Amino acid sequence: MNKLVQGSVVLLGLAIASPVFAADMPLKAPAPVYVSTWDGWYVGIAVGEKWKTDDWKTECIRTALTQCGASTNPFFVDSSSPHQFKTSGLRIGGYFGANSQYQNWVYGFEGDWAYYKRDDSVVGLVGCSTPACGGFGFVSAAGDSTSVTNKWDASLRLRGGYLVGPDVLLYATGGIAWQGIDATMSCDSLTSPACINFNHTETQSSVLTGYTVGAGIEWKIWRNLLLRAEYRYSDFGNWKPVFFLGGGDSEFHNSIHVRTNIATLGIAYKFDGWGGGGGPVVAKY
Repeated sequence: MNKLVQGSVVLLGLAIASPVFAADMPLKAPAPVYVSTWDGWYVGIAVGEKWKTDDWKTECIRTALTQCGASTNPFFVDSSSPHQFKTSGLRIGGYFGANSQYQNWVYGFEGDWAYYKRDDSVVGLVGCSTPACGGFGFVSAAGDSTSVTNKWDASLRLRGGYLVGPDVLLYATGGIAWQGIDATMSCDSLTSPACINFNHTETQSSVLTGYTVGAGIEWKIWRNLLLRAEYRYSDFGNWKPVFFLGGGDSEFHNSIHVRTNIATLGIAYKFDGWGGGGGPVVAKY
């Protein structure tokens, strides 16, 4: 009987002590949980289509003996001005940027550069391609031409958008843009009323500065891969090149309004963000 009582007391003591010992034992750490955010730097490549419009207007044709606007100047601008040059084709380039996320809002900045080279030309000198120019009965022949070559572009922009889902971002973007461009006029002294002294070909080059605005949609297709579709419009204002200045030929004073539209697809790699976002994090309870 005594042994039975003693055994019961021992078992009762173990039952009471077990929760106390258990409370002192360390808990097993929870498994890391990956928290996906849009925070961080990214770099990517983009490919798409570019459409460029150059509205060329010859404002004045000046000679060594006459001034622009003078009633005695026979070289007035004819109906070949204005003329619209258009190009389109493949645009390919790269971009980089950084995002910060606050709740469902994502904001940041982005820069890009892209290669593009297309040209468009017309027979004749814009502004002096009919018998009306000079009144001498000459018409610009095959030796006369005007052309525009559109080249690379770049931009630096702000970006902001809203997450319509954890992995889908609708955004708008806008900022400053740059555009490389060449313009060429070539005249033939045998047929052109504007080419007084000799055959003359001249190219003017410039990097234009303007603005760009657009919008797009971006998908996080995997932990560190971002796929996007984007459209942007850019306006570079009026460029005013002067051709044949001081050469003895008629001087062409022009104004060219340059605009572009681009539609691109891009894919970028996003580096893990700052502040713990976008990486393995131990869940807290």
